[in-house]
Amino acid sequence: MGRREELERELEVARKRVEALPETTPEEVVRAWHRELDSISFELNNLYDDNDIQDQD
Repeated sequence: MGRREELERELEVARKRVEALPETTPEEVVRAWHRELDSISFELNNLYDDNDIQDQD
Protein backbone atom coordinates (compact mmCIF):
# COMPACT_ATOMS: atom_id res chain seq x y z
CA MET A 1 0.00 0.00 0.00
CA GLY A 2 1.33 3.39 -0.96
CA ARG A 3 1.55 6.43 1.26
CA ARG A 4 -1.39 8.11 -0.52
CA GLU A 5 -3.69 5.14 0.16
CA GLU A 6 -2.55 5.02 3.76
CA LEU A 7 -3.28 8.72 4.26
CA GLU A 8 -6.66 8.43 2.56
CA ARG A 9 -7.60 5.60 4.91
CA GLU A 10 -6.38 7.55 7.96
CA LEU A 11 -8.34 10.59 6.80
CA GLU A 12 -11.53 8.55 6.45
CA VAL A 13 -11.13 7.11 9.94
CA ALA A 14 -10.42 10.54 11.44
CA ARG A 15 -13.44 12.10 9.70
CA LYS A 16 -15.76 9.37 10.94
CA ARG A 17 -14.43 9.78 14.47
CA VAL A 18 -14.97 13.57 14.41
CA GLU A 19 -18.45 13.22 12.91
CA ALA A 20 -19.50 10.71 15.59
CA LEU A 21 -18.31 12.71 18.58
CA PRO A 22 -20.72 12.59 21.49
CA GLU A 23 -21.63 15.96 22.99
CA THR A 24 -19.98 14.93 26.25
CA THR A 25 -16.52 14.66 24.65
CA PRO A 26 -14.04 16.92 26.47
CA GLU A 27 -13.11 20.04 24.48
CA GLU A 28 -9.37 19.23 24.51
CA VAL A 29 -10.10 15.86 22.87
CA VAL A 30 -12.28 17.52 20.23
CA ARG A 31 -9.51 20.01 19.45
CA ALA A 32 -6.89 17.26 19.28
CA TRP A 33 -8.97 15.19 16.86
CA HIS A 34 -9.61 18.23 14.67
CA ARG A 35 -5.87 18.99 14.63
CA GLU A 36 -5.19 15.38 13.64
CA LEU A 37 -7.74 15.64 10.83
CA ASP A 38 -6.17 18.90 9.63
CA SER A 39 -2.69 17.40 9.78
CA ILE A 40 -3.63 14.34 7.74
CA SER A 41 -5.45 16.52 5.19
CA PHE A 42 -2.44 18.82 4.90
CA GLU A 43 -0.03 15.93 4.39
CA LEU A 44 -2.29 14.32 1.80
CA ASN A 45 -2.74 17.58 -0.10
CA ASN A 46 1.02 18.15 -0.21
CA LEU A 47 1.97 14.61 -1.17
CA TYR A 48 3.85 14.13 -4.42
CA ASP A 49 3.43 10.83 -6.19
CA ASP A 50 6.35 9.34 -8.10
CA ASN A 51 4.12 9.33 -11.19
CA ASP A 52 3.56 13.10 -10.87
CA ILE A 53 7.30 13.74 -10.82
CA GLN A 54 7.98 11.42 -13.76
CA ASP A 55 5.24 13.05 -15.85
CA GLN A 56 6.97 16.42 -15.52
CA ASP A 57 10.20 15.14 -17.10
